Amino acid sequence: MMASFSSPLVATIAGTVATVQLLLLTVLLHPSVGAQELFAFPADVVVSPNLENARNRTPVYIPGKCSTNEILYPGDHDNDWVCDCRPGYVYSPPQDSCYPLFQQGFCQPGEYVDLARPSMIVKCTRNVCTGRNEVPYREQCVKLHQNNRLCKIERRVSWVIGVNITTLELDCIAGTTDLLEITVNNRNMEDGDETDAPVAMKIVQPVYFKDAKLCQNGTKSMYNGRCP
Repeated sequence: MMASFSSPLVATIAGTVATVQLLLLTVLLHPSVGAQELFAFPADVVVSPNLENARNRTPVYIPGKCSTNEILYPGDHDNDWVCDCRPGYVYSPPQDSCYPLFQQGFCQPGEYVDLARPSMIVKCTRNVCTGRNEVPYREQCVKLHQNNRLCKIERRVSWVIGVNITTLELDCIAGTTDLLEITVNNRNMEDGDETDAPVAMKIVQPVYFKDAKLCQNGTKSMYNGRCP
């Protein structure tokens, strides 16, 4: 079921911006904070006071407003907002929920959530890789959200294997698309230094998804025929 939100959402967004500034100031004043306490953001999202109002119509994640793995998208009217799958996640009708691609999700052990192509129907695919957090990519097994010595390394950007939110296929992407959990990586580290286990990160609210699109393959809106 799709949910809509009216203009009071603007007040919620504005109220949380002060929290963003306070939390970031705390980090700056305490440089000794451990890696697991650092703030982390996906490369496809941005937190900005300039996006506080609904007129900017920027997809946004606000805790408690939507179901699990969903964010708010601009609706048909200026003050409407619609809940749907966040980028890199797809809607499964039987479960009426959104799940991350290339992870187990609602599938059986040894399978991962996938899309049949070209129909783009959500399905479960047998995972030929047996390692923890591994999936097949370019005829080899790779770890999700790690560099795997296949992606470029830059000083300020950690390129990792993840879901391309446009093609919904695995690719080298900047950062990670995980919002609630990410693997803590030094931006210049080698794979041998990477940790396999995701660790919970503090989330700064709200989080804006500047490139997210409501009418994307795999979304609830697309499945329900609400897209042109």
